[in-house]
Amino acid sequence: MITSVGRRTPACNILLLTGLVLFACSNPAEVEDRRQTLFVEAFLSPGVDPEIHLQETIAPERYYEGLEAPVSGADVLLRSQERTVSLEERADRPGFYQVPHATMPVEEGQTYYLTATHGDRQLRAQTTVPMRAPVTRIDGDTISYQQSSANAFGELLHPGQFFWDRSSTAAGYIIIVEAEWVSSLGADAEPLTAELDTIVARRERLEGIADADSLVVLDERIRALESYFARNISLQGPDGRTAQWLRDRDQEDWEELAEDADSRGELWRDQRDELYWGRVIDYWIPADTLRSDFWWFGVRFTGDYRITLQSADANYFDYYTTAFNGQSGADGDAGPIFHTEGGLGVFGSFSADSFTIFSRRQD
Repeated sequence: MITSVGRRTPACNILLLTGLVLFACSNPAEVEDRRQTLFVEAFLSPGVDPEIHLQETIAPERYYEGLEAPVSGADVLLRSQERTVSLEERADRPGFYQVPHATMPVEEGQTYYLTATHGDRQLRAQTTVPMRAPVTRIDGDTISYQQSSANAFGELLHPGQFFWDRSSTAAGYIIIVEAEWVSSLGADAEPLTAELDTIVARRERLEGIADADSLVVLDERIRALESYFARNISLQGPDGRTAQWLRDRDQEDWEELAEDADSRGELWRDQRDELYWGRVIDYWIPADTLRSDFWWFGVRFTGDYRITLQSADANYFDYYTTAFNGQSGADGDAGPIFHTEGGLGVFGSFSADSFTIFSRRQD
């Protein structure tokens, strides 16, 4: 998906990729392959280094290879009224182009123009960064959750609400609620979990056959992968504070993952999936609305939650509210709205304000 305040990519990224795969593979039986189309994913925000994710739609014969088709070696230019810069491709992530914020500052009210050229294909788009909507009042700072066998979601006192001043230029607002004591990884970590299983199986086969130095190399790689997963797929937050699931049955299911998994890789995959989809929720608010309840229904863990109010431009907001209409699947006739020329995707922007609340089990 899907960063909020520089940390999390907006949730629409998975929807975007899914929609574009279907676009590219709508008629796999045709004689001539459809020419693959450039598509972009980028969200500019003040104080955050601009990063452009450039890919292409997937050819039908590559559909089952995965959803990623990064475009490397492109010329990616970002222009403002004062300057034009060429973005560098990240060595560790093909298709990701970035520039330091100090070189290309992103400011509220400013318009930015993107040109991405790859061979004879060129994608163009522009965005004007909305003015920030400051949070002005917060009623309540704690979500208190009570277990109840009669109610699958327990009993919860109304946790509160918050208000903000209108952004004069935002097309709408997107609210992101993120568990700060919980960490997870995206789907790109799945191949690493498979690698762990492969190396463990190889280590078992070579035990007593290979020399000790060969086994040491495998052991070091296993430890490195396990350490990486332990740091990034975790219920342990800053200063060693550990989160729990709010519902007893969710906590029990979490603890049973270790019993049900057939391998270490499978355990990390299961835990990653549970935390990735459980730690963050987001929803959209029309531009004429200036308040929201705490979105407690999706809060799953004890600990600190950061609530971020994004003032989104039309590119970002139009896509987010039309890509499956908030994941309802009701966009089959028209599909997502893209504000791009010569390609597909989202080149949007937002400004943000945020605050923290605490979630706890009351019983």
